[in-house]
Amino acid sequence: MLEFAFCCISLRLATRSHILKTAAYRLEAVSLSESGRVRAVNEDAAAVDHEYGIAVVADGMGGHRAGDVASRMAIDRVLGRLRATLGRFSAGVPQPAALPLTEQAIAEANSAIHAAAHPQSGRSGMGTTLALAFFHGEQVALAHVGDSRIYRLRSGRLQLLTRDDSLLHDQIELGVIAAEDAADSHNRHLVTQALGIAPAVTVHLQQETLRSGDVFLLCTDGLSDLVDEKDIELIVDSLKTNLPLAASHLAQLANDNGGYDNITVALVRVLADEAGAGARGWISRLLGRLMPGKAER
Repeated sequence: MLEFAFCCISLRLATRSHILKTAAYRLEAVSLSESGRVRAVNEDAAAVDHEYGIAVVADGMGGHRAGDVASRMAIDRVLGRLRATLGRFSAGVPQPAALPLTEQAIAEANSAIHAAAHPQSGRSGMGTTLALAFFHGEQVALAHVGDSRIYRLRSGRLQLLTRDDSLLHDQIELGVIAAEDAADSHNRHLVTQALGIAPAVTVHLQQETLRSGDVFLLCTDGLSDLVDEKDIELIVDSLKTNLPLAASHLAQLANDNGGYDNITVALVRVLADEAGAGARGWISRLLGRLMPGKAER
């Protein structure tokens, strides 16, 4: 069970924090999305849902004003489906499995974007990447399509948890290009799949166990292409107790390094719920008196 404290920023403007109290973890989250230094239109989008424990980012692409439509549609459709399904389950009733539910929501969003991108709409070819984290119980379900990424900072070490759907990544895995030459490749922005491009899409899914102190970073390539992972690690680790400042520093560094793309990040920090731990400790002590040797298992 989770407790959420959400503080969201868009275009560097902070909104009010939200809190959801449950039992095992307390989660703090922040999101930021901005145009960068070059592009006039922000085709990225981000959202956090404090009630159901979801963070998501998307990076749109396509024709005139189509990219921002696709990214916003993806987030709205996915969150709408997840909220509608989870809202039908009352407290104490087991919720549906997180991974299949997430996969279905993303598949429905893909179908909706693909249908909206017909030639007569003027939005033919629009699509979007998506990276999503759905926190539930002591687990987090991760899903992504395209080259938006999910990282986890644990014990001071940043780890990439996703694999880019990109031609460049495929070439690196096949040995066609060396990893150290990737920054200069002309294929670095060519994704091999995205929502809305085809009638069906392969959603990459995985589930991770949470630990107190974990920080999850979801980002578009406007951050990951312009900021070295060691610098991301340093900023997130140093500023993990102030997520809005961490997000702002990440965006600023991307801008300092050129800012030629939209920049979007979402950060979620996992904290132990001390009040919940105290209650569980009291229960364990009581059970220990009633059933010696069993309560501390």
